[in-house]
Parts: sequence; structure tokens; C-alpha cells
Amino acid sequence: MGTGSLVLFLLLLLARVVQGEVVQNFDKCSWFFQGGVPPRLKESQNWFRICQRYKNHYHYATLYNSGLRIPVYSAYRYPCSMGQSAGYRPSPWFYEPQIDNPASENEMQKCNVPSSHFQAVESDYRDNNYDRGHLYPFKLNDKTSATSTCTLTNAVPENHGANVRWLHQVESFVRKLAQICHQSKRTMYVVTGADNPTQIKMNNRVSVPGLVWSALCCTSAQDPNNDPCLRGNVVSEKMDAPTYDNDFSFAFMKNMEPEANAKHLMVREVQKILGVGKIFDRCRGTTKDDEAETFKEVEALISKLAISTEDQEDISLPLPAEENPAADGDDLATQQADTPLEPASKEVDEVCESTIVNALAPIGRMISLVTNGVSAFARLITTVINIARILMVAILRVPFGIIHDCAGCLTIMVKHLIVTVATVPQDVLGIVASIISDTAGVIAWSARLIKYLVRIL
Repeated sequence: MGTGSLVLFLLLLLARVVQGEVVQNFDKCSWFFQGGVPPRLKESQNWFRICQRYKNHYHYATLYNSGLRIPVYSAYRYPCSMGQSAGYRPSPWFYEPQIDNPASENEMQKCNVPSSHFQAVESDYRDNNYDRGHLYPFKLNDKTSATSTCTLTNAVPENHGANVRWLHQVESFVRKLAQICHQSKRTMYVVTGADNPTQIKMNNRVSVPGLVWSALCCTSAQDPNNDPCLRGNVVSEKMDAPTYDNDFSFAFMKNMEPEANAKHLMVREVQKILGVGKIFDRCRGTTKDDEAETFKEVEALISKLAISTEDQEDISLPLPAEENPAADGDDLATQQADTPLEPASKEVDEVCESTIVNALAPIGRMISLVTNGVSAFARLITTVINIARILMVAILRVPFGIIHDCAGCLTIMVKHLIVTVATVPQDVLGIVASIISDTAGVIAWSARLIKYLVRIL
């Protein structure tokens, strides 16, 4: 590398370090971390620290891996709703321009660029069977903060089935636990990350993670008098949930295979699996002395929580359509172009309609199979009757021919014997083939019927 190239590289590296909201450290948005201390991870030269800024507010913090083009984690709070405008899902999503050009504006912008060397872009998710899986969920907070979650630096590629299961088994409970925490006059600190990259790369660029995890810490804010999150408005908390007046920590982790269920873990267990240091600076349930008791209490709390209609509304919504018919996950919700979210009642109606259609589809196929099976049994019975009829004809054909014309009995006998020998085997063979075919059809129908019954039940 020549001297000029080396100087240019150092200048670009220095610019990335000191300019804008791609920052050297998280001091500008430290209140998103419990105790103001980020998780203790091994450093990497491919990492970018981002204080996620949108419409003049910091909404959360993200550690981004430019080598894999996915976030390592996003750290966020509840309650922490910034701004005044209603939340919406932008199209296209946002990206962080300062990762590519340190001289760019210090806010996330719409991703209209065709490509990027350091981060995922809009085109990477087109024509791929992956959802944009939020780390900081869209629906945890409200207003501008919700909109700010729709940036590709806060998303990892997730199989649709795995994304649905994560929403149902983790995000729904994180939201409820966060609301319980807030009702006890505390604040919830959450860190959600992705790890264990697979060999799969979306669009040969963006790494698909093998697992996703979330760690929670419910405690008092470090500086209540100087905390931007506590000055914001709180999203509506319409829930009937048990109370819990104590600090606590808890964690979830899920292998991103669609059929895998999320695990409930202690925070120290997650730290051990990931091979990292402390995720939270200080929180009840993160040491040997109190983790077992805390874990047991939170597990009992979770067992009392029922998934409400409000939490389920995103599960069955159809995926949004891009310019082509291929679907794009967008965290399992209908993509909306720069407009506020529509009333919840309309979303619920869409969910109910979609759920009913999906439930009736296998029943309709089962009814069709039953009809085909009855038809197959009818054909089988008809075939058996035909066998009996032909055998009777074969038995009686020669005597009747003889009686018909005694004068030419010998000629008639020979004639009918020839006809019988020539035709009956062919008829019998055809009927046997029909029996075999119909029996195979009945067996196949029965197997499919049992499969659909098991699926429905």
C-alpha cells in the first residue's frame, strides 16, 4: 500500500471514529444501557457503534457488524417514546449513511442507494425468503420511536416461521414484562442481539444468524432527573396483568430454525453461551447469589401472562408486497408508505379474516378428499359387481349357447368356448388392474386424510 493510500485510509478511519452518530463510544446515548455501561464484548475492527438518531431524537443504540452486515445487538428502553408524530412503517426502510460516508448527515435516511460495502440495503431483501427481523421491536414503544426501528441496521434476516415464533414466544412477553416493570415505577432495559452466523448469506452479502437472544433488566433509572426516556410519553398500557414490585432480570434465546421454541434463561446463562462479559452493569438476578430465586419468580410471573389479542394481531397479518409479488417480512406487519398506522380495529378485522381463511382451507381440502374417497369406494363396489357379472356370463355362456340351437350344438359350443377363452381373461385382467388402482387410490386418500386431521388437531 502506497503512502498516499495509507494516509487516505487513516483519514477515513479517523472520520468514522469521530464524526456524527456513528460514534467512537456510546456516551451520546448511554442512557439506553443499564448503569450507562454497554455490554462487555470482545472488540472487532468491523464494528460500528450507532446512536440511532431520527428527527432530532436518540431512540436506541446499536452495535453493527459491517463484516456480516447485520447488527450485533440493539439496546433500548421501556418506556421511551420520543417525538410527537404517529409511528409508521416507512417504504423503503432506513439505513445509516455515515457508515459509508462519514460526512453524511447524522440521522438515519431512507435507503435509496443501490448497494453498500459495509451494510445491508433495501435490494438485499428483495426476492429472498427472509423477513426483516427487528431487534428493537416496532410495537414496544410508540410515535417516532416506533418509526425509528425500521432501519436495516436494526434488522437481521429471519425465516418467516422463526420470526413468527419469536414474536409470539418472546416479543409478546417482553412487552408485558416491560409494562409490569413500569407499573412498579421502574424502567426496563433490554438488549436484543443475533449471533452464531450460519453459512447462508442473503444475496451473497448479508449473513443469516443462527440464533437471536434478548436480555431484560427491570430496575430504577440511574439518573431520573436527567433521563430523556423518562421525559417522553408512554405508550398506552391497556392490560390486566399481575403485579411484581421488585427488580428482576430474565433472558430469552431462540435457535432460528422455524420449528425451534424459544428458551427461558438466566442472564448469566446467555453470557456463557455467547462467551461475553456482563450484559448489564448491575441487576438483580445476574449473580450466583440471587439468580435462581429471581428466575423462579419471573417464570411464575410469565406463566400467569396470557397472550392478548393485541399481542397476536401481528402474527397472522399477510406479508407486505414489494414492487414484485414477492413478500417482504417487515416484522410480520403490513408495510405502510409514509402514513400513520391505521386504527387497531381494522388490523384486528384483517387478522380475523386471514385467520378464518387459513383455518378453513385445510377443512375444505379434507372435505374434497372425503368426497374423492367415497367416489373411489363406489367405483370399487361397481368393479366387484362387474367381476361377479362376467364370471356368471363365463359360466353360463356355453350351456345357453348349446340350448339355443341343438342342431348346431357342437359348432356353437366350439364358438362360445373360443369367445370365452379369448375375452374373459382380458376382462378379468382389466378388472384386476382397476381394483389395484382403486385400492391404491383409497390408501393414498386415507393417508392424506389422516395427515390433515393431525394437522388440524
